Amino acid sequence: MATPPHHADLPLEPGTHRLSAKYIGSEDQEESKHLLEEANGVAVMDEPEESPKKVVDMIVYLRDRNGIFYSLEDGHLAQAEELLDMTMKEQGLSEVAREVFAIWLVSELLEIRLKKNHQPHQVVQKWDELCVLYTDAKLSDIEKSEPVLMMQRDVFYPKYKEKTITNEEILCLLYHEAKFNVIEGRYPLHPEDYHTLAGIQALIHLGKYNPREHVQAEYRANLVKFYPDHMFQKEKFLFFTRKDESAKCEEQFMTAHARLSEQYEQQDVQTVLGNLYRQYLDICWSYPFYGSAFFKGQVETPTRKFMKMIKSAPDTKVLVAINTEGVSIIDKEKEILLLHAPFDQLLWEFREAEFDGDDDIMPSLFLQFLVEGEQEVTKLLQVYSREAKLMNALINTCVMKKKLSRKDDSVDFVDAGLFPGRNDTSHASKVCNKLDKLCLTTYTKKGECID
Repeated sequence: MATPPHHADLPLEPGTHRLSAKYIGSEDQEESKHLLEEANGVAVMDEPEESPKKVVDMIVYLRDRNGIFYSLEDGHLAQAEELLDMTMKEQGLSEVAREVFAIWLVSELLEIRLKKNHQPHQVVQKWDELCVLYTDAKLSDIEKSEPVLMMQRDVFYPKYKEKTITNEEILCLLYHEAKFNVIEGRYPLHPEDYHTLAGIQALIHLGKYNPREHVQAEYRANLVKFYPDHMFQKEKFLFFTRKDESAKCEEQFMTAHARLSEQYEQQDVQTVLGNLYRQYLDICWSYPFYGSAFFKGQVETPTRKFMKMIKSAPDTKVLVAINTEGVSIIDKEKEILLLHAPFDQLLWEFREAEFDGDDDIMPSLFLQFLVEGEQEVTKLLQVYSREAKLMNALINTCVMKKKLSRKDDSVDFVDAGLFPGRNDTSHASKVCNKLDKLCLTTYTKKGECID
């Protein structure tokens, strides 16, 4: 039997709470094989019948920075699905939440969505090993890596279904998760959208704009809570520092807050929170990378030929965002979208690193996509990443689920080649790919290398 849960209202900072520390009374188990790849999940040892039940304490966090504390008998055997059910019940969420959310293990080094039958305790026991396999982190950083249990959006939940949600509690959790991704720089948006989102967030958390209370100094102090760093931090160059952008940002922040307050002037903010959550999400939904799982990687930086003779440029660190619609490549440092390729306009291939005496060689994920212009050609991008195998597995699963959801299964868009349904240009109209920022190989549609 489980004792009633209670909320742990603690600030959620990556690395603050090590999950293993929450498993009070847990014992080491025999190593499970194929931890993340076996269809049947993680194997555990059977306990003797006379063995006393172990009470395990654990916390499931939410993206609104709250956590729910559980004390469970034999909690080391608890599956992700059980934790999701208990958290839904504790939060009073409707049944649709079972499709919307999943249980994740999250740290500053690695994020893993758990299958329903995965046992979080068993995965945590292998966390250091997983970080060695799938990250470039130093051993000292891996030892400090502290994963937490998180209930957040399921990467396999389609965006078109999410747009039909009316439950305010679910919209609230989705809003907090989207807000986290915006502020962390995972969602590279147009500047005007950043300001509008900050205005909505201010209306929710600071109330309606009041010129006597909400002075410019307050907005300046809150920039870090409402914007990603690149929107207000100074850009430093070799001999000079660019003009401070924070003053301009805080002015537009205040303007957006005032503008949104005028829109809801005749209404109590607490009665329209659902509308505000949806208004925030509606902007995020317009971007192709919304709802993605994120992976760290790097790509070659294009350089001019004469520069290559002097010194090659360092690789560009990127985030690879994968959701049910496609793959996006985001410049991690500049926080700009470099490429988005929908699955029905994409071919991909995973390739293990070839040993050549260099321990730094990483596995690769190759992405090939069509570029339409005067001459139709395909472009090939190589993404280097320790997480390439995880990316490949996620893409395969997303594509399979997409195929199964289609009414007409007569066309397999993976086997049919690139762009079998090229009449759909909705993705292209929303995204401006910056191909000049990527090192690409160009081929004709017949497969002949051009450049």
